[in-house]
Amino acid sequence: MSAAAPAVSPVGTMSLWRGQALSILGMELRRNFISKRGFWIYGLALVPVIIVWVHSIFTMRGAPRMSHDLSKDTQVLASLFQLFLLRPAIFFGCLGIFTYLFRGEFVERSLHYYFLAPVRREVLVVAKYCAGSITAISFFGLSVFLTFAGMYAHYPQFEVRQWLLNGPGLGHLGAYLAITTLACLAWGSVFLWMGIRFKNPIVPAVVFLTWESANVLLPSWLRRLNILHFLQSLNPVNVQNQGPGSLLGTTAEPEHAVTAVLCLILISAAMVFLSIRELKRAEVNYSTE
Repeated sequence: MSAAAPAVSPVGTMSLWRGQALSILGMELRRNFISKRGFWIYGLALVPVIIVWVHSIFTMRGAPRMSHDLSKDTQVLASLFQLFLLRPAIFFGCLGIFTYLFRGEFVERSLHYYFLAPVRREVLVVAKYCAGSITAISFFGLSVFLTFAGMYAHYPQFEVRQWLLNGPGLGHLGAYLAITTLACLAWGSVFLWMGIRFKNPIVPAVVFLTWESANVLLPSWLRRLNILHFLQSLNPVNVQNQGPGSLLGTTAEPEHAVTAVLCLILISAAMVFLSIRELKRAEVNYSTE
């Protein structure tokens, strides 16, 4: 009689998956942070930092500090965050980071190494998604923090301390960091799926960008199918639409903060699930790339 195969305990299986995921995560993080192709993403993250710090340095050396209004600079920061940092910086940064997680493996003809290894597709997708999320959140979270600090660097310390500790300052910073994190998770999950599903993810990414950019022109009920709508619902400072958007679109009622966060998390989880299903059906055929 042949001996029965030893049963593998669920604890042992989970330990194996965790070890594999951590190994993949470490490799992907090294690739994402050191890769030369990521230099343009560094640039996107640095632009607002340079702008506000140059502004503060020239202000401290030149014009009197009392000529600046903290509330006006708070409004300027909100506009800079919503009109540049959130879009296009974080959007295009996530596009570059997440689409390349798997599409880059096809381009470099290295995906078959993962497929030949005894690694479940679920583990591979989740590990790569976590690596992309950590990379994007690190880049743009640091950018948001430095931009926030630079915007108020030219004010007297006691005034900034009072605004941070006894005013809305820390709440604003926390909200901006939370929005940045959720944007990276939600948009990143969509671009992760595109990188697996499409040989050329740029075309669907352009369509997706058009949809997200049309947020201000959409009727209120249709905006709830838009990731940007939920992100803007969490903004601590309201920025009024000006220009064509103020004429062609009405201001949609923001979602409750809890609703917006839950919707963004559900979107992220759903897109990661679809990415896993897509990768399970994927076959390596470099000749078609």
